[in-house]
Amino acid sequence: MGIEQIDISKAHEAIVQKFKEAFPACSVGDYRRESGRVVAPALALELAHVEPGEKDPGTGQLEINMRWVVYPLIHFRVKDAAREVAALVCSLAKFIDGNRFGLPVSAAKFIGGYPEDFKPSKDGYEEWRVEFEFSGMLGESIWTGEGNTPQTVFLGYSPLIGADHELEYQVVTDGEIPTQESGGQVIAEFELP
Repeated sequence: MGIEQIDISKAHEAIVQKFKEAFPACSVGDYRRESGRVVAPALALELAHVEPGEKDPGTGQLEINMRWVVYPLIHFRVKDAAREVAALVCSLAKFIDGNRFGLPVSAAKFIGGYPEDFKPSKDGYEEWRVEFEFSGMLGESIWTGEGNTPQTVFLGYSPLIGADHELEYQVVTDGEIPTQESGGQVIAEFELP
């Protein structure tokens, strides 16, 4: 069986729900709206970008690294608003780092928290940007879990391979690779991962 795939829509929902549970004083949603009314304090989640991962699990799935951004904001009329939003950023950092949000993903890594530049539409709010990332798999695994698992592994050395050379193959046992010798010199030796 392969690695469980991530559903991006469900990922948004799961992360928003975890933020709601962890920060009940905040209104939580995804994707900021540049106009309209905001109930503060607030957290707005966005998937900022997706890049290919480095692992190939051999399942036909695509590993992706997802960079997420959450925007905490507090109304400027709150006493010590700048301190309050900075404290919220630090609480978010601690909550995010290592969290999997109930998803089939790697543990989240907190990247950083940064004050947001002035935006006329956000005038009246202290706002920061908190970035984090994790990786997950896209697509179904090609492995169904059906079929037979090999019980014996055989090793052959090129060019002595194929049906004509079956009797020259050696059985690999207990993780040890047999070596072929030629005049006392080892031709091939390596370790199994």
